[in-house]
Amino acid sequence: MRFSQTFLDELFARTSITAVVGRRVSWDKRKSNPARGDRWACCPFHGENSPSFHVEEAKGRFYCFGCQEKGNAIDFVMKMDRLSFPEAVEALSAEAGLQ
Repeated sequence: MRFSQTFLDELFARTSITAVVGRRVSWDKRKSNPARGDRWACCPFHGENSPSFHVEEAKGRFYCFGCQEKGNAIDFVMKMDRLSFPEAVEALSAEAGLQ
């Protein structure tokens, strides 16, 4: 199954990476700056005690300074739920109201 770049762009425009990631992590209130779309948490991909997992809403991406995992909302859903690319796109587009 192929998705056009236009469709993927619309999906990213309608999907908040902060909301997608926020269902799986607890944001660090001291290090995060929600007004700027800048959030920090302990990484869901490896065990750690201090937040090194960074999410930038404006850029629609995440990066862990500990384990170097990175990507966008689709990548996050693929890694966390062990889904294929088409399955992750389908899950996110259902949430975003896209056919």
